[in-house]
Amino acid sequence: MEKFREPYFVLSLPLKTEAWQGDILEKRFEINRQIYNALLERALKRYRQMVQTRAYREIQKKLEAEQETVQRKKLYQSRDALVKRYRLCRHVIFQDTTKYRRYFSEHTDSPIVQNLADEVWQAIDGLVRGSAGQVYPRKPGQMRSLSGKTNRSSVKFQKDCLVWKGLVIPVDKKRYSFYEKEAFQRELRYCRVKRAVIRGKNRYFIQLVFKGKAPVRKCPEENRDVSTGLDVGFQRLSVVAGDQAIVYPLPKKDVSLERRKRQLICYLERSRRSVNPEHYFPDGRVKPGRRKWTYSRNYIRAHAEYREICRKQLALQKQEQYRLIQKILSLGGSFYIEDLHFAKLGRAGANGSLRMQTAPAGFVRMLEYKAYLLEKPFYRVSPFAVKAAGFNHYTGTYQKMPKRKSWRIVAGRKVDK
Repeated sequence: MEKFREPYFVLSLPLKTEAWQGDILEKRFEINRQIYNALLERALKRYRQMVQTRAYREIQKKLEAEQETVQRKKLYQSRDALVKRYRLCRHVIFQDTTKYRRYFSEHTDSPIVQNLADEVWQAIDGLVRGSAGQVYPRKPGQMRSLSGKTNRSSVKFQKDCLVWKGLVIPVDKKRYSFYEKEAFQRELRYCRVKRAVIRGKNRYFIQLVFKGKAPVRKCPEENRDVSTGLDVGFQRLSVVAGDQAIVYPLPKKDVSLERRKRQLICYLERSRRSVNPEHYFPDGRVKPGRRKWTYSRNYIRAHAEYREICRKQLALQKQEQYRLIQKILSLGGSFYIEDLHFAKLGRAGANGSLRMQTAPAGFVRMLEYKAYLLEKPFYRVSPFAVKAAGFNHYTGTYQKMPKRKSWRIVAGRKVDK
């Protein structure tokens, strides 16, 4: 599979941080956030100067009108020369990190700052190429991870501990499972410190990035020769494997948590409007332009609860999805599925809300990746070539089906479309 040509996987382990160690980590995250914002502001200043030039505007105008590949390539080369002239290349942004790295040498190091500079370059490159409309600095708390480049310097994992510039924090491990034992047999590429807010408190993890495929338990070999067909909808998954046909409901979000989340959304909107009435027109619309918002303490507590509910919803749904994937992979050795664009299918009507509840596209991606790890073929078939909805299993011919019709009669049997 082409997109998994260079496989790697991540193992996350919780850290046993004491209060003073958590304070140091929090300070380092905040310092690196400010370094990122400073690098981004310097690069954006040069970018604004470049886009104001006549040469850049003419190149962009010609690119919109030009269709020939050879001429477009020359225009791209002219734009790259302009980018190099205004010092928006990756190596120049790396050079901007020197003074920040030296000034904050007690709390950061070269590999981490260079990774931040690489993120800044990717943001600016997105603006230049047109794939990004605008980039923003990171607010307090939005710096979620800091990563090194190897396990020999910067953030290191040694003897079941995180070692980083004077900090030695042990991993909170009770007993390594099959996954951890198999992962430690692989080559370690680099380490990453991650911060997450769980139940209102900052929790810290070390993420180990290993080379190779993720460890998996092998499925029974007796089903290797069975071809399995999958039909994924917005609410259910139909599976045909050999002589058995099974219908599974797709995992949905928890109803009680979703109801509480809607209540919090309404409360947050009312609180924001009552505390900041000057930011709204009499008809309820938000006034345009930059403004400073004020939030009450109850708003902050409710927003923290809302974020916690979103985290729980994601974790619970992913857990159910992985359980269902394990059942499906044990049914056969090769899998066939229609290559559907769920975002387009769910744009109109009630399907949009169903897509948000069950996340079928993400489920299919996880299923494909798990099949890849088990070395089981996974084929995406064009729906226009298969035309499964109009196929008559009894006569072997195709018939056009109405869009709103879910069931039809084939040889006296009721068949799902």
